[in-house]
Amino acid sequence: MCTLHFALLLVITTPGWCSWRLAGPAFVDSPANVTVSEGSHAFLPCRVANLGDRSVTWMRRRNLHIITAGLLTYSPDDRYRVLHPVNTDEWTLHIKFAEPGDGGWYECQVNSDPKITRPILLIVKDKNMDDPFFAHELENTDNNTQVHIDGAQERYIQQGSVLSVRCTILHQYNKGPAHVVWYQGATRLDYDAPRGGIALQTEKTPNKTVSRMMLSSVTPRDSGRYSCRPDTGGYAAVSVHVKSGQHQAAVQQSGYNASINATESIQFVFLFCALGHIFVTSQFR
Repeated sequence: MCTLHFALLLVITTPGWCSWRLAGPAFVDSPANVTVSEGSHAFLPCRVANLGDRSVTWMRRRNLHIITAGLLTYSPDDRYRVLHPVNTDEWTLHIKFAEPGDGGWYECQVNSDPKITRPILLIVKDKNMDDPFFAHELENTDNNTQVHIDGAQERYIQQGSVLSVRCTILHQYNKGPAHVVWYQGATRLDYDAPRGGIALQTEKTPNKTVSRMMLSSVTPRDSGRYSCRPDTGGYAAVSVHVKSGQHQAAVQQSGYNASINATESIQFVFLFCALGHIFVTSQFR
């Protein structure tokens, strides 16, 4: 009997003998990265066993913004929500109509002690990669035509700003394109496009053609890949990311942002004219 009591005491005092009763939250294996095409829905999986009274939070690692906590969505972007079927361990982050700017690292977190985190990488593929028209352009580039977009090939611009992109086409003498077409993804941009607020301008010389595309009052939906395609062949593209917020609008030109403040500009002009008038008047006294 003493031997039995001693054995029982030894088991009870052994660390972890009842860990099955005290098991805390733990992640269940799921993919570490998700790849989707631009414009499709992204589902970032997160499964948590033994959650108990703890909660699951989704965050964007880049800016540490909380997207969801429990079943509540804190992101101002209504494309985000969490999917949690009743009586399951699934807490899936759903992103509708994925954009290139949505790509990057996300974190599924549990507020246990200590906190546990599972990173997931979202990759948003350019939908042009699956577009036969785009593939045709890649395979049929006229070597005598050089097409490039001025400035950085990836740009970030504030919501409400004006996006301006310039495309330069170098060609043989008097063999320039008759038309230059702009696309956002696989959607052609034109004056009468449903989006509205589109301005296109083309200047031609014997050896060079310059085409400019401008979008007014951009929103996150204007994020994407913009390409310039002359009808002589070849193309050039730039990726644009529109960030939401209340900051002052900016014009994106040739890879840099130029701030626009109409009031200050007008005040400056009046001040300049006034000083000029004073100077001229003083010369004739």
